[in-house]
Amino acid sequence: MAASKNAKAKVLVVDDSRVMRKAIERVLNSEFDLIEADDGEDGWEALGKNPDTRVVISDVQMPILDGYGLICRIRAADEPRVSDIPIIVITGADDETTKERAYACGANDFIVKPIDSAQLLTALRGHTGNERAEQAVASHVDPLTQIANRDNFLQNAQKVHTEIEKSSDMLSLVRLDIDNFEDIRAQHGDDIADQVLIWTSKVLLEKIRKKDAIGQLGRGQFAILTSSPGRVEAAVLCDRIRATVSAGAFKIDSISIPVTLSIGLATAGHDPVSSIEALVDLASQRVAVARSRGGNQLIAGDKDQASGIEETIMEEPDIESALEILSGDRDGNFDPYAIDLALRVLPLIEYCNEKFGLEMDRDIALLKAKLSGVQ
Repeated sequence: MAASKNAKAKVLVVDDSRVMRKAIERVLNSEFDLIEADDGEDGWEALGKNPDTRVVISDVQMPILDGYGLICRIRAADEPRVSDIPIIVITGADDETTKERAYACGANDFIVKPIDSAQLLTALRGHTGNERAEQAVASHVDPLTQIANRDNFLQNAQKVHTEIEKSSDMLSLVRLDIDNFEDIRAQHGDDIADQVLIWTSKVLLEKIRKKDAIGQLGRGQFAILTSSPGRVEAAVLCDRIRATVSAGAFKIDSISIPVTLSIGLATAGHDPVSSIEALVDLASQRVAVARSRGGNQLIAGDKDQASGIEETIMEEPDIESALEILSGDRDGNFDPYAIDLALRVLPLIEYCNEKFGLEMDRDIALLKAKLSGVQ
């Protein structure tokens, strides 16, 4: 029999404190149907027994299976009904490490105890009131990384392609694979491998622009469609991503895993292909070359170009080196890095403005906004 339209949404509350569970019950009982569990293992079992559960509320510190473990297990589930369920973390720990780890595991919201009733109700109403929209979005994105799946990426990429054709910019397709991803999964297990995926995805999302298209083509396999004045700028983006990922190992608990990327770059107008599918295929071939050479590198050309692209790309200079180039005391082209360098100088300008009363607040804010807008 179909559920009544007015039936209360079912919410699972997982907390080892009976007092806290009762406090949550007082806030939510009139509007939601609550199920209680006193640790992560019991919560996981309750979720299996109640397939109509709409939201999970979980503490972090619990015996047997803690909140992190529960979230990871939920996000790794094979059933979308389970893996896509919204999760709200409620904890007494308000430090950034706890918050970052909760979000990295896959939490949707983070609320610090003591409970703010209005905040909790707003979060729950948002998750239970937008189910259809969430299902529509979920069908187009990877539930773990929240990045567009292959079909959705190709659709988005085609739109970007159409827009770029109206400009003088060059269109580049970047393919990125996590090196030895299956070895990471075999050695550390599915939960840890999934967290590596989430961590890598966040790096990619931080490095691209809003107008770029990004997609996940497979486990540990990504693609970015980007535009730039030249091929050099696209290669610089690739190397920034590669360097950022390889610079800091993925860490969780006592585990530290070095993560590197093999990257392939294909550019319309430079390479003998132009369609999105052909760019993906060519960039994927170059990823395979990068992997065969040990990974952690960018391949941007065919065999005779494999050491790099034709234009010279210097490593990102420090401020002093950039000033030497500007003054003519040193050769080099740092144009692809100019915006980043300017943003790095801004804190010094802000300090001088405050220290010496230069009254340039508005000018500095405008400059910062404009520089950030062309990153």
